[in-house]
Amino acid sequence: MSEHQRMEVMCHVRNCQFNEKQYCVAPKLEVNAMHGDNATSSKEALCTTFMPQ
Repeated sequence: MSEHQRMEVMCHVRNCQFNEKQYCVAPKLEVNAMHGDNATSSKEALCTTFMPQ
């Protein structure tokens, strides 16, 4: 298994259970396209890790 680089991820969704002082503290982050496998802008990319509080 390869080792992945860790990075800080900002989160401005106040009601996400992984938001801790505007940083994402989820054990992993998953981002998917809104339609199919491709996004043409950030508006078409979704954080599917989101879970409401």
